[in-house]
Amino acid sequence: MTQTVTLPRAPLRQRVWSESWRLAVAALTGLLTAALVWPTMDTHGWSDLHVGGLILGDLGAGVVALVLLPFRHRAPLVITVVIVALSAVSTLAVGAAALALVSLATRRRAAEIAVAGVVMLGATVLYDVVLAPDQATPLWQIVVIGAVGIALLVAIGIGIGQRRALLLSLRERAALLERDQQLREDRAREQERAHLAREMHDVLGHRLSLVALHAGALEYRGPGLTPDETVAAAAVVRAEAHSALTDLRDVLGVLRDTHGPHGDDVTGTAPPQPVLLDLPALLDEARAAGTTVRSSIDDRTVAALGDVPTAVGRHAYRIVQESLTNARRHAPGQPVDVTLDLVPGPAVRVLVTNAVATGTAAPADGGTAGHGLRGLEERARLVGGTFRAGVGGGSAGSGSAGSGSAGPGSVGSGSVHVVEAVLPWTS
Repeated sequence: MTQTVTLPRAPLRQRVWSESWRLAVAALTGLLTAALVWPTMDTHGWSDLHVGGLILGDLGAGVVALVLLPFRHRAPLVITVVIVALSAVSTLAVGAAALALVSLATRRRAAEIAVAGVVMLGATVLYDVVLAPDQATPLWQIVVIGAVGIALLVAIGIGIGQRRALLLSLRERAALLERDQQLREDRAREQERAHLAREMHDVLGHRLSLVALHAGALEYRGPGLTPDETVAAAAVVRAEAHSALTDLRDVLGVLRDTHGPHGDDVTGTAPPQPVLLDLPALLDEARAAGTTVRSSIDDRTVAALGDVPTAVGRHAYRIVQESLTNARRHAPGQPVDVTLDLVPGPAVRVLVTNAVATGTAAPADGGTAGHGLRGLEERARLVGGTFRAGVGGGSAGSGSAGSGSAGPGSVGSGSVHVVEAVLPWTS
């Protein structure tokens, strides 16, 4: 048989009530048994001392059994055997013995049930044959009736134990499902926050690189600029800084949880994300910032841009945006070539190349190489695509992707930095 099942410990008030009504039932059962048995006993020829001694012994053993009953959980087998043994000399202890046997059977341990059952059967035979002999009932009938009664008590106890085990398993399953649901919600929340962090990196990196580029131009050429040129450059810096703050506010609005009027959690709605159809505006913005951008997108690709799924288009747009940002930071003044075409699969292929500036020790904005390429590789992986980036001698090299935004380093003349991504989708 299976092992016992331990349920969570109930509060003290509930435990006191549970033991109290069980003790009352055991006492009432013992009193009814005594009321039924003693009037039928043949006491002719017994002295008053003999009868009084039996009554006092019955009462004393019954009281001891009732006192031991609440402690049955501390030593189930021992306490049950003692109470059952007391029932051999006390009708008042019969109720306590029956309840103790049922409680022991809920543990569903075969050895314990067998020992207690044998002791109870022996106590029944001892009482009916030795202490209160009744010649009208044969011994075999006493044994059969006792065994049937014991089997019924054991069956009740096993049924209660199985029900407790079922309730416990249902509670554990409900708790497990609740934990799994919470973990799924936490995982989804973390994934969404990671997605927003990538968007923040790409958007703010693009905007702030433009701010740094124009601010650097103002610093370098400030004395030689006319007032109108200075005002125009400052206006560009102000506009890009304002756009960066707007994008930052949109993303933070999503990350910040607010509470509705009824106390429910309300999460901000993410702003619309750009897709490939917005790519021309991005290229025009880069050209307006002073970057020479040459784009190669054939008419068939332009006509099919509307069929590209939103997720794929958004990732392709961000890859181009981050590549333009890296080119401005690490190869200022160098032209950038952007190629976009559709390949069998179907898939969209993004290729961004730029010549690597020589003799440049640091990015134009004075920053350090970041983790832009890691984010681009992650974007490609999310849609099941491929990604590569690196520096080659005048051609698309197959450098290691995901190693951070590539700086100019110490590459030789004619080196080209290449970013290539192939993003498939299901028709």
